[in-house]
Amino acid sequence: MPQFLPLLPVEPDLRTWRGHQVASYRAGTGRPVLLIHSINAAASAFEMRGPFTGLRDQYAVHAVDLLGYGNSDRPARRYRAEDYIDLLGEQLARIGQPTALVASSLGAAYAIAAADRWPERVNALVLVCPTGIAQLARRPGVGAYVVYQMLRSAFGRLIYRGLTSRAGTRYFLNEQVYHHPASITPETHEGFYQTCRRPGAYYAPICFLTGLLNCDINAAFARLQQPILLVWGKEATTTPVERAAAFQQINPRARLAVIDNTSLLVQDERPEEFCGLVTEFLEER
Repeated sequence: MPQFLPLLPVEPDLRTWRGHQVASYRAGTGRPVLLIHSINAAASAFEMRGPFTGLRDQYAVHAVDLLGYGNSDRPARRYRAEDYIDLLGEQLARIGQPTALVASSLGAAYAIAAADRWPERVNALVLVCPTGIAQLARRPGVGAYVVYQMLRSAFGRLIYRGLTSRAGTRYFLNEQVYHHPASITPETHEGFYQTCRRPGAYYAPICFLTGLLNCDINAAFARLQQPILLVWGKEATTTPVERAAAFQQINPRARLAVIDNTSLLVQDERPEEFCGLVTEFLEER
């Protein structure tokens, strides 16, 4: 197996899940918090390095690379939203006590589904630019599976390599992930680039691109009784802050915090402010 990617400032712990190795990380002591990354070609626990280091002095902070990402195995298979929901359930069972979830984008939809399915395992949710109400909620049709099979071909691999080149990765970070170009340091660019160049790296992202990983959480989010904090980057374009209204309409108990001068990865662009919001929210519980 290739050398571990340096995603977080601790070595990953590999555990077998459904015959595959899944990487998780832990630091600190206290009440548990589980960090859940987003879903895209360059996704991994790397995007959670801000809260991982910023919260570990007060909490037992856990993070995970979902199957197909980061330091976890990347098998050649068709990935489904249900896989990730079940994987989060296993992570929560392993932690063994009620846990606060901090999750980003489509990963937040999986966190919502897990909190609804195992409410005794989740005591609070912090959702960063979440999806699953209207955006990325639609079930894939026949066309999605046709496109998926096309992307599984050599032609699809060629497209993937172009999109995840150094230039393609920088374009993605500039246009969708960060508000300030200065946020994309050489270390940040390299971290995202390396994770999407691992062997098997394209199998999970093509499921995302074709809608196979979409997750409708309308009913689940309405049922949640745990405290909920929505955190949005004011300048987010892929998932604009206006979408927060739909979440609050479905579950009026959800509180909203908007951070100026940030885009999609609020927790990495303004980690100190983000961790302050999370700590204040969790200490109220």
